[in-house]
Amino acid sequence: MSDRPVGGVERDRLLAVGIAGTISIVLAGTAAQLIGYGLFHGRVPALDSASDGGLFGLVGDISIGVATVAAWIVLLRLRPRNTAVVVLPLLLSFLTVDKLLRLHDHLPGWLVLYLPVLATTFVAIAVEARRLSPRCFRLTAVALTLLVGSFLIHEYGAWLLSHLGGSTTGWTYQVKAVVKHGSEVAGWLLLALGLAVGLREREQLV
Repeated sequence: MSDRPVGGVERDRLLAVGIAGTISIVLAGTAAQLIGYGLFHGRVPALDSASDGGLFGLVGDISIGVATVAAWIVLLRLRPRNTAVVVLPLLLSFLTVDKLLRLHDHLPGWLVLYLPVLATTFVAIAVEARRLSPRCFRLTAVALTLLVGSFLIHEYGAWLLSHLGGSTTGWTYQVKAVVKHGSEVAGWLLLALGLAVGLREREQLV
């Protein structure tokens, strides 16, 4: 019989299942898009997420929703509360609504307006994760790195491809799209996982 505490075993199981699930979801989305493009050349909208649509795009919407729910659960259960714990679910809720409704597409110069929101969200995530547990902080650091990478690919990926002499269509563009979507989905899911693991560890210390 293992000498490890039951709580530690449960946290390890949650972590293992969460990481395995995240990898499986990303691989499934990647395979669906690449196979869909190879077989149907983008003619099946559900398998084409190159423009934030399709099943992979839908999974991205769900993943940020999962992270938002995790942040609200932390707010409801964690004591005492600090500013980061209160602000984070509100910011993530706004970003979720924006992603679902594509609000920023209707705002000229939206990036200038949204950068303070994104920066504040990332700071709140880092502060909250650091407070919860070291393992939570490590997971969220990976999550934030993936989300920043996804954002940069979304904004500058096509420009970079054109300046490197690559095609902005075809397989090269499809690979860019799956890397962007995969990083985004993995980032939000790992953020949710980090908050869940951190909350459990924090509660078991109280």
